[in-house]
Amino acid sequence: MSDEIIDHGRRAFFKESFSYFGNAVSEIVKNKVETITKNSPGSSSNSKVRKYIRPPGAVREEEFIALCTKCDECIKVCPHESIRKLNKDFDIADGTPIIIPEETPCYLCEDYACIKVCKDGALVEVKDVEEVAMGKAVINEDNCMAYGAQFCEQCVRNCPVPGAIYLEDNKPVVVKEKCVGCGICENVCNTVNQPIAIKVVPSH
Repeated sequence: MSDEIIDHGRRAFFKESFSYFGNAVSEIVKNKVETITKNSPGSSSNSKVRKYIRPPGAVREEEFIALCTKCDECIKVCPHESIRKLNKDFDIADGTPIIIPEETPCYLCEDYACIKVCKDGALVEVKDVEEVAMGKAVINEDNCMAYGAQFCEQCVRNCPVPGAIYLEDNKPVVVKEKCVGCGICENVCNTVNQPIAIKVVPSH
């Protein structure tokens, strides 16, 4: 048998071996990711990953998890320090940017610096505030002072989106079609009402 034939046989053997092991490793990684996703807190049959309030311009949650590289650029440029890194061990979303309105809401900056610095496609351009779509505010009437004996309009007075929340018979009402989920109402409610009567629920 010639050296050329032997050499060709060796190359073929190594090529097949690397291909086999490469596919095996790929399958292991894939299964591991699927297991983590399936077991993530808050997962359901309709959504494989937990939902959080994301910065303005965020794509749908599953896509966001896939695209975000956890570079922290959006966190660094936020002038109000509204964006922070999620710290959840064993959660597939660990390390991704989130907003916790109760502590620091999104103030809807005019230039949306967070979107401009995102090079991964996880945050996409919005033409106006109505396209922000971070979530929707929901009022717990049992906790709201205005639905009781006391007058309060802090959420209405501080809302930056015209018509998103208004008073009806001295009680706040959220217009879901206009609410963008910035969380300013939740944040201000936290200063006057305990427990908090209005919370933002993620849109996607």
